[in-house]
Amino acid sequence: MKISIKYVFGKKPIEYNSFENINDYNKVVYMDCNNILLTKLPKLPNSLQILYCDVNKLTKLPPLPNSLQYLYCNNNRLSELPKLPNSLQCLICYNNKLSSLPKLPNQLESLYCEKNQLTSLPKLPNSLQYLYCYNNKLTSLPELPNSLKGLYYWNNNFIKILKYKYIKNIIYF
Repeated sequence: MKISIKYVFGKKPIEYNSFENINDYNKVVYMDCNNILLTKLPKLPNSLQILYCDVNKLTKLPPLPNSLQYLYCNNNRLSELPKLPNSLQCLICYNNKLSSLPKLPNQLESLYCEKNQLTSLPKLPNSLQYLYCYNNKLTSLPELPNSLKGLYYWNNNFIKILKYKYIKNIIYF
């Protein structure tokens, strides 16, 4: 098992073989524990800003710290996500077993939720720029924010797109 962490951005990551061995755990700002067959994560440090826990066997995530800005939890076995912190800018949760998403934070710019079992999406924040929601069970989309630059929604069960309006900045469908 290899866990890479950083206390300061711009420095080379430090590698550990278990969470228990990490020095100054509460000062960690970056954690990469992807592709190591994890089934559970420990309590996350309050200072954490970036978490890579993708390509594991996680069925649940612990509470997320308020400082978290980037969450990569794709390719797991998650059926739900915990409450998302307001600081979150990027959520990558594709290829899980999610049937719904929690309330999305106002700062969110990118949402990659494709390849799940979603039947609906929550209200999209005005800051959202990229939405990847293809290969789900969606029957409609919520109102799209004017900030949206990319929308990828094919292979769903669409009956209609609610309150859809032409947005001049969108580059892909």
